[in-house]
Amino acid sequence: MGIASARLFALGAAAMIAVTACGSSSGDWKAAADAAKAKDQAKTVATYGAPDDWANYGQQFTQFCQTTWQVDCNTDHARSLGPDMSSAEEITAFDAEKNAPKAALADIGILFAGAADAKGVLAPFTPANAAKLPATMKGANGGWIATFVGVPGYVVNTDFLKSKGIAVPTTWADLGKPEYKGLVGFGKPGSSGTATMAFVAMNLAAGGTLDDYAKGVEYAKLLIPNLASSEGNADTFEKGEVPIQIKYDFNLIALANAEKAKNIGAQVVIPTDGSIYAPSAIIANKYDTAHMDFTKLFLDWILSDQGQTIFAKFGARPIRSIVDSSYTVPADAKTLWLPDDQYKQVQVVDTAKIDLAKIKDIWVNQAGGAG
Repeated sequence: MGIASARLFALGAAAMIAVTACGSSSGDWKAAADAAKAKDQAKTVATYGAPDDWANYGQQFTQFCQTTWQVDCNTDHARSLGPDMSSAEEITAFDAEKNAPKAALADIGILFAGAADAKGVLAPFTPANAAKLPATMKGANGGWIATFVGVPGYVVNTDFLKSKGIAVPTTWADLGKPEYKGLVGFGKPGSSGTATMAFVAMNLAAGGTLDDYAKGVEYAKLLIPNLASSEGNADTFEKGEVPIQIKYDFNLIALANAEKAKNIGAQVVIPTDGSIYAPSAIIANKYDTAHMDFTKLFLDWILSDQGQTIFAKFGARPIRSIVDSSYTVPADAKTLWLPDDQYKQVQVVDTAKIDLAKIKDIWVNQAGGAG
């Protein structure tokens, strides 16, 4: 879910953790959490798609446990299983492992929450702090909550572009110009949550709507010839092989700062022709009743002021900073944020109107992109 090269632990790390979860969905998800049981469960809790460096999940687990029990339940970092799993893979794993669940929680793109609900893997539990979110940002039957937002944009290797006499692009429209042929790294809309949300942003910037992608298709036909052979990573960025990479802003900020530390010119661009707030979410595995108390407490923590601020410190914008006026991000938690004026053209959209299958069909069959 994050920058692939930064995720350090493979799915095989499951062998490092003694997960004692039973394969039953029994247990009372409606009952209040038992803090003493949760402390013991913290020793073996595991997650999919939420490694330490993905939006600051490492600090989330560390500070949650230290605040609640004065212990660090993330010292060996073995809780992160399958850090590079896609949202679809996480849902599949929850279902396939129902008789011997490995992960209690997973980070997921909000567009996949409906699929998780339909698959029947979500716990029928909603934390108290979810009352601070609108209905579209949490599961109607429980099991998932929005956590933070990413804003689609791109990072540019300015040294490489300068060496080729190419200007730094500042809009989505710019990326469709001939001079960027083969330089743009992008995922697959309809398959990748990040790429899907970016294509939605491109369509809106081009004059389309959530109901009409004709303008987005016209734009995509200009963009597709400019796409590189991969969406890119830190290595291909440094080498100039994929010098422009489309990702969420917090990933872009992390990549740019890492490259600047190596004296490589990197600039993050939030396109001035517009972008969107794209929520991520966390889902709870109903089959992992062995970690049920921990899950309940952690889901409530993540929407608390403390939990939300931890996301902000990484450069990700907490979901409550977008939808809840009662929460204000502390100034000292914004040190990695881009200036607010770069977000003037960023809008909140109704994610319920974004259908993954529809977007994939438009991208592949109308625009001619790879599926």
